[in-house]
Parts: sequence; C-alpha cells; structure tokens
Amino acid sequence: MRLLFVFVFLILSNSSISYYKNIDNNKNLHNLIKDKTATKTQRLFFIERNMDKNIVVYDANILANGKINVENPVDVYWVQLAKDGSRSELNFIERKIAYGYNFEPSALGSVYVTIKAFTKRKILLLPDSKGNVKPIIKISNIDAHLTRIYVNAKPKLYTTVNYIELFGTDVRNGKPVYEKILNN
Repeated sequence: MRLLFVFVFLILSNSSISYYKNIDNNKNLHNLIKDKTATKTQRLFFIERNMDKNIVVYDANILANGKINVENPVDVYWVQLAKDGSRSELNFIERKIAYGYNFEPSALGSVYVTIKAFTKRKILLLPDSKGNVKPIIKISNIDAHLTRIYVNAKPKLYTTVNYIELFGTDVRNGKPVYEKILNN
C-alpha cells in the first residue's frame, strides 16, 4: 500500500512539474491564463439601511490586466456590522429582487450597472487613467461619484421603501452632492 502511494505521488508530481514547466516556457499562455483568472476587487459604494447596522457592499471585480471583468463586473455581499463585521453572501431573493444587479458592457472598458430594486438610474463603472474604477451616477442632476446609498424602509411581510438617499461627490469639483428620492 505504501509503495502504491509513493508511486502515484511520483507520477502526479512529475506530470504536474512538466505541466507547469510547459506553461512557464510559453509566456503568452501564462499571461493569458493569468489575465483571465486573476482578479482583485475595488470598493465602489455601499448601501446602509434603517433596519439594522449591516451594509451591502459593491466592489468592482478587476482582472490582473487592470480592466473591469465584463463577465462578472461587481461583487455584492453583506458586511455584518450588527454582529462581528464578517462577510456573508446575498441570498437568492436578495440577488434577484433587491441588491443584485443587471449590467451591460459599454465603450472603453466601462460597464453600466443597475441595481435590481432601483432601476431608475444607471451607474456607469468608469476606469480612470490610473486603473481606478469610479461609479458615476446622476445625483440631483449632477454627474457624481457615488459613495453610498441610504434606504429607509418599513419592515412588513414585503418591505416597503419610504425613501432612498444618494451620496457622492461632483465629478468636476469634488464637492459633496446629495439627493433624497421619495417612494411615491
């Protein structure tokens, strides 16, 4: 039994070594694999609610080449501030009805995103010259970098939103901008 284990280990390790040597010898393939699979995230904005201290965070998924991952541009998740600050994933209903998003790639590596529960405004994820992604949205009819959204709601069987507030900074001068949108 021990001999069989050693034999299998040697076969697997040698084939793995030759596989990785071939990848290292072919830098184009190595770079292609790295560019397609490696990602990092960059904070875009978050949603606060009056229901509890937990927040929903939206991060841009950035490929190793510095571009937005146009197949999966945003990582959305809970930060459990009411508990221990840990991360947890959205459940199915939250993804499909409330905090999930739809997206469409645009020109120059940018992506338009709409939040499922707030389809009235598109958010443009726009990479700048330094590779930072800025979420651009109209706030009080001003192009702004979105920093956070506040949702005031009544808990019922189906939660009813009273109003939302958008917070950001003017893209031209960096001054704070704000808008309150009532649910009529």
